[in-house]
Amino acid sequence: MGLFIASMGVFIYFFVIVYIDFVRAKELNQFVDFDVKTISAGDYSVEFDINEKSYEKFKKDYYLDTNPMSEMAQFKQYV
Repeated sequence: MGLFIASMGVFIYFFVIVYIDFVRAKELNQFVDFDVKTISAGDYSVEFDINEKSYEKFKKDYYLDTNPMSEMAQFKQYV
């Protein structure tokens, strides 16, 4: 009887470990699938630092208040 109980305990332990690993792998695949289906502009954006002198030069020499484009659109063309 003791061998049966020990065998059942080991079987249940292995079953739970395999099931938890299966659920983890399944959730990881679903996350990757969700990430691929929800592509946004943030996936392709780039961030870089500029020094303050460059921005001041843009504001002084290239930025026009009368231009219908926004300041950031004008700065994008400047860069």
